[in-house]
Amino acid sequence: MESIWQERVEKAVNRKIDGRVFAAFNTNVDAVVHVNDDNIARILDDPEVRPETLSEFDADSLDTVKNKNEFAAVLKDCLGKGKSFYIVLEAVELLEWLDDMFPNRRESMGGQAGIIANQMAALGGQSIVYTSLLSPKQAGLFYPEVKSPMVNDTLHLEPVQKAAREDDNLKINWIFEYAKDLRLQFDGEEVVTPRANRVILATRPEGVYMGFKGDVASHLQELGSHVDVAFMAGYHYAPSDKQELRSYLGATLDSLRQLKKGNEHLRLHFEYVPMKDPSAETEVLSAIAKEIQSFGINENEIKRVLEGFGYDAECQAIEDDERAYCLYEGTRRLMEALSFERIQLHNLGYYIVTLKKPYAASPEAVRDACLFASSVNAIKARDGGYVTPDKVKEAAAIGLSAIGLEQLRGFAEELQAHGVEVPDDFTEHGILERDDHYCIFVPAHVIADPVSTVGMGDTISSSSYACEFSLSSIYR
Repeated sequence: MESIWQERVEKAVNRKIDGRVFAAFNTNVDAVVHVNDDNIARILDDPEVRPETLSEFDADSLDTVKNKNEFAAVLKDCLGKGKSFYIVLEAVELLEWLDDMFPNRRESMGGQAGIIANQMAALGGQSIVYTSLLSPKQAGLFYPEVKSPMVNDTLHLEPVQKAAREDDNLKINWIFEYAKDLRLQFDGEEVVTPRANRVILATRPEGVYMGFKGDVASHLQELGSHVDVAFMAGYHYAPSDKQELRSYLGATLDSLRQLKKGNEHLRLHFEYVPMKDPSAETEVLSAIAKEIQSFGINENEIKRVLEGFGYDAECQAIEDDERAYCLYEGTRRLMEALSFERIQLHNLGYYIVTLKKPYAASPEAVRDACLFASSVNAIKARDGGYVTPDKVKEAAAIGLSAIGLEQLRGFAEELQAHGVEVPDDFTEHGILERDDHYCIFVPAHVIADPVSTVGMGDTISSSSYACEFSLSSIYR
């Protein structure tokens, strides 16, 4: 079995991204800080930070960060629990303080749309990006091959640096990464990190909008004619106020319909990011599922979405014993609730893709595209940065994970135990056909001690869906 899958990888690494790939809306500058004792000491030395009060805060109890003390409290709480956390910086006057506090930060492209646009360009695709804020600093972090729509009577595509606007604000996210088993001193109290993770302190500057605006909003049909596959990111910023949310969703759905009028074969993907308000999130997902075909999510995120739509038993099954079978059941329930035609769940060591029948691409094309994406992601995890076609080929020498192969065997056994008719060669091909859908299981690579984990889900989903398009002439 292992040799058959490895032979597929050896073929998959030679695939190309030859479509026109569009990414919107979420871009920002990431300022990455590696947490250590020295920068913790600098924070605690500030007179506005009161170390004796930090343990009084639970990060989950704060909606935003309003001062230096709250920032220090969030960081301490997350470090001690080993948790990944995302929170908005309300006190934008702290940005200069953060600049002074962390001079050794590393600045890079951030945001799902920014990461996807650069990775698609690196792989040789015709990459297009749209973002509501495009300052020169932001534009300078894109690959020069990336283009952006501009309007001068008609819509045309220009290199993204040429499309930059001097007066646009900069959206910056501060990312505090930390390793496992760090021992950090907080005024005599030692905090030990139980696992590696990160805390994201985000900004929402004036002018940022997770949708189309200005002249481009009036030329979406033309924009759609330039695009084959689109990755929409940033809907988790949708407002919670009911009236504002309905207005935002109305404009969002209309813009998606206009894009598709420009290309009836346009494929749209949405990569999930949790919203702060669970009730607003279910409304957002229910709305965009009407216009978007593909949905990407991971093994932790799916529990929250299942719970939001009332699938408590499926959520609990994953919580009690996370494995391929219960994750597959979870994707089936989401497909029932939201009617996406494609759901890709990515987990450590394997992917599960559920396709509603009839599906435009063959299951084999979808599977092989996922192996290509796993190869891209393996090199990204190993080396960091963006992966080029010559580097993807190096993944042929990297074996697929034992985790994925073991889960594949266990998945086949559990399907049979539940009365599902499973082909004899299922573990060799990973394709299960049922009455109304296909389930595709793809073992993936796992890289020990990855250089970076930022953007891995975006890389997996975009590489696989764009490659799927490239493999499937039926879309054209």
